Amino acid sequence: MRANLRFTTVLAAAILAFGAPAASAARLAAGTPQGDYLTHTEADKIRDAESPNERITLFLDFAADRLQRFNRELHMKDTGPRRADFLNSLMDAFDSCVNEASSRIDNAVSNGHDVRDGIKDMEKRGAVFMTELEKIKSEKLDLREYRDALDDAMADLRDDIRDAKKEERRLNFNAPRHPHEREGRD
Repeated sequence: MRANLRFTTVLAAAILAFGAPAASAARLAAGTPQGDYLTHTEADKIRDAESPNERITLFLDFAADRLQRFNRELHMKDTGPRRADFLNSLMDAFDSCVNEASSRIDNAVSNGHDVRDGIKDMEKRGAVFMTELEKIKSEKLDLREYRDALDDAMADLRDDIRDAKKEERRLNFNAPRHPHEREGRD
């Protein structure tokens, strides 16, 4: 009886030790992001996307949604007691979505995928996002509630746009030559 209990305890410990990392690895392999900034429906869309370009675009769509919701909440007349928490949460979610799109670009390029469409989308929408964030920062509103989250999002967005351009250069540098070109000729 005691040996049976010991076996069960060892078995439970092994499942906890090896099962959790295996589940995390399976989730990452399936393309599901970690974090609570996505809804279940959005996570399903990411998982169902067939290409890295689609996933990048989806993350940028989700970022645009968070930014739009932030703007809407920011300009509401009636504010609740947890408004600052909600604004910070939305800005952090925006930042996380853009960061995830940037990470997907880096991973895709590292794995040899052509994500030029995703990079172009990041550069184009990143510029639009930056304009929106700068507009928010310049408005005559009380920034105390969300200044840190806004500053972090702006700094991260600058880095993500810069990283996308770097990955685009890397992708273009590693692009195969035209099949009719001979080596050694310019």
